[in-house]
Amino acid sequence: MKFDIGIRADWAVTMAGGKAHVEKNLFFGISKSNIALVSPWKLSLKKSCRKFIYQKNSVALPGFVNGHAHLAMTLFRGIEDDLPLHTWLFERIFPLEKKLVTKNFVKTGTELAALECIRFGVTTVCDMYFYSQESAKVWDKAGLRGTFAQVFASALLPEDKDLGADKEKLFLSLYKKYEKHPRIRPSVGPHAPYTCSDELLRKTAELSKKYSVPLQIHLSETAEEVQTSKTKLGISPVERLSKLAVLSPHTICAHGVHLDNKDIEIMKKSGASIVYNPDSNAKLASGIAPIPKYLAAKIPVALGTDGSASNNDLSLFGAMDLGTKLQKVHSGTTTAMTAKQALYMATLGGAKAIGLGDQIGSLEVGKAADLILIDLQFPHLQPLNNLISHLVYSAQGLEVDTVFCHGKLLMRNKKILSLKPEAIYKKLEIIQHKISKQLGLL
Repeated sequence: MKFDIGIRADWAVTMAGGKAHVEKNLFFGISKSNIALVSPWKLSLKKSCRKFIYQKNSVALPGFVNGHAHLAMTLFRGIEDDLPLHTWLFERIFPLEKKLVTKNFVKTGTELAALECIRFGVTTVCDMYFYSQESAKVWDKAGLRGTFAQVFASALLPEDKDLGADKEKLFLSLYKKYEKHPRIRPSVGPHAPYTCSDELLRKTAELSKKYSVPLQIHLSETAEEVQTSKTKLGISPVERLSKLAVLSPHTICAHGVHLDNKDIEIMKKSGASIVYNPDSNAKLASGIAPIPKYLAAKIPVALGTDGSASNNDLSLFGAMDLGTKLQKVHSGTTTAMTAKQALYMATLGGAKAIGLGDQIGSLEVGKAADLILIDLQFPHLQPLNNLISHLVYSAQGLEVDTVFCHGKLLMRNKKILSLKPEAIYKKLEIIQHKISKQLGLL
């Protein structure tokens, strides 16, 4: 047999060359973990496949890329809503994390996130949370692709009670375990300029450079954060990171809502990327990142969901829809951000922004077989006047039918195969009880 798996799709958007172009009746041949052939469908190809899949009336897409998430925060979904960011983070979420976050909490929360990501067709995630090795282990078992950051901060973190405060040691342990892994990538994660000292920011930048790993950081999420930095230090957070040599092509900056023209120029020259988190930024009233300006400056931009405590889900379908519409409203121009641009950010653009554009993000020969099939047989996706428009503005995410990551089948006929949902849901009941008790709801 020439191919381990063969897939026939009535429709496809391969994102080859970065173009959101709709094609009909394509065949994808998968050998081991990679795409070995993309060609027009013909019956003889079926005989070359050890396993053959044909989902009638479906569209094939690259697996989606979530550029910024806190996976285990699925367990905080729906609590502490509708609060100002500073109150939400410092008075509610941080104290809750201190009391509730344990190794088991992170394991269960990440398992739930894995279920959700597979269900929504998200095959790659950049995660920044505590007990990163535990999250990476869950992600590996689920068969997904991810970049996991060892969090650094100048204050005590929930994991310190078990793992100690030597974050460099913890990063090196994470690095040694996953440096050659085909799907799991270690990284450093200084939480944010306002939670890290200059010394700590320099150290993380040095680790990123020395070990050639990404650096994930929250940046200029709120106007208050930027103003405080300018008042206390005389420079913006972007200028500060630039002076400390934190910004580089390895740097992935979450949010970037409040950047002025000088900041944008610095980002452009540095090669760092920005992750647009429209749902979280809107819900927390942080603002609307000026994505058209970033694109015009050729700054790499990915789409992200942030954590489920501030979103409240991990769906990039929602991020594409809301993110595009917010740009139109913000600018007063209907073309400020288009459906094709949103789909690009969720696939190849996102992959490039996080440093994986040569491996994933498009369905091309030689790339990893991260592929999803979306069922088009729903009233809200008919008639097929404009497939790209339907994917961005109409699809909800639960239309995803089949998911491959690195050539492995993770979901078929909307049934998750790499995890046991019932067992995970049972564990959630115990943790939910603890959360409710901590919130005084019992």
